[in-house]
Amino acid sequence: MNLSCLLCYQASPAPVCQWCESDMFFFNDEVHGNNLLRFGPVGSHVAHKHYHSLSILGLHTWPMSSLIHHFKFSHSLSAGKILCRWFVDKKQHCTLAVPHLLLPVPISAWRLATRHYNQAGVIAEYLSKQLGIPCLHQWAKRTGASTQHQLTKAQRKDNAKQAFSLVHHAAELIACNSGEKLNVAIVDDVITTGVTVNMLSYLLRKRYPNITIQVWAMTFTPPPKSSLLKI
Repeated sequence: MNLSCLLCYQASPAPVCQWCESDMFFFNDEVHGNNLLRFGPVGSHVAHKHYHSLSILGLHTWPMSSLIHHFKFSHSLSAGKILCRWFVDKKQHCTLAVPHLLLPVPISAWRLATRHYNQAGVIAEYLSKQLGIPCLHQWAKRTGASTQHQLTKAQRKDNAKQAFSLVHHAAELIACNSGEKLNVAIVDDVITTGVTVNMLSYLLRKRYPNITIQVWAMTFTPPPKSSLLKI
C-alpha cells in the first residue's frame, strides 16, 4: 500500500515522514521542565488556578497545527494517532504520579452530531490503550454550541462558567479509587487560554477537594508576541 506524508505529501511508510518529524518542535522536560505551568512563556499565559500540572506535546503552529486541523476538521484519525504516539514516545505524560483516570474535555451534543466524534475523546482513548490508564468519557457535559476558538479571552471565561457541569452520577464514576488520593488527567487537543480546563478542574475540586489534576494536551497556542514563536 502506498502511503504519503500528511504534511509534505511525499511517499512515506508513516503518516508523517522522518524529515517532517525532524522539523517539529516538541516541548522537552530538560529544557522546559516537566510541568509547563512553571515555564514562563506557557504558564504566564494560561489560566491554571485549579489544576496542578500541564503537559503539552508542541506548539499550535505550522506544521503541528496542520495535523490538528486534519484531525479535527478533516476526520483524519491518522493525524490524531501520530500526535498521540509522539505524546507517549516523547514522555510528555511523565509529570506527576500516574493518573488513575483520563478525562477528555467534552464537546456539545450539536458539535458531536456534526463532527461525529469528540477529538479529545479519541486522544484520551488512544492514550488509555497505550498507557493502560482507564478513560472515562461520560464525566462532564457541555451545553450550547459555541466553540471557544471563536471567542476572545474574556468571552471564553464567561462562556466556560456556563458551559460545563459534572454529570449527575460523576461521584460514583470518578470516586472509583476511594481508598487513595484521586489523581486524574484532563485531556484536550489544544490549549489556548486554559480557561476550559481550568473551569473543569474547578468543578472537580469543588466536588473532590483533595483531587490532584493534571492537564494533557497536544498543542499550545502561543500569544502573538510570545518568545516561543522565535524558536
